Amino acid sequence: MRGLAYLLAPALIAAAPPFDRSPTMHAIGTFTVEITPEAQADAPAGGLPTARMGIAKTFTGGMTGTATGTMLSAGAPKPGQAGAYVAVDQFTGTVDGHGGGFALLHRGTIDKAGTADLSVVIAPDTGTGALAGIAGTFGIEIEGGVHRYDLTYTLPAKP
Repeated sequence: MRGLAYLLAPALIAAAPPFDRSPTMHAIGTFTVEITPEAQADAPAGGLPTARMGIAKTFTGGMTGTATGTMLSAGAPKPGQAGAYVAVDQFTGTVDGHGGGFALLHRGTIDKAGTADLSVVIAPDTGTGALAGIAGTFGIEIEGGVHRYDLTYTLPAKP
């Protein structure tokens, strides 16, 4: 048995994930968002209207800076109607003192019952400056008209 352990140990160690990322961190704060309609299409027969909008955000808290991007939507989410959106916005500024930028990818849906599903992730390999290699997710909560965020992220470990 002892011989088998010696044979398997190097393979198991090689298969283990490398310790090349920082611990998971959170940057929290608030942001404002300005949405500017760019184009809207009438609904096709039996379908939903679609729209393209410019987005501009200003962040305070753990993230300090701005983001600009584009949002595409289908439907007009209101009680009893479904809708969906996708967006890409590019953040530039600092995250917990690390300067640079990255892109955020959004995917959101709302069903006729009003149940929303939102996923926002940092696009892989889009980090720049001291944020090069950043990975993570971006949570949004809107309460009383205030947009709050929780950026859960890791950075490559420093050598």
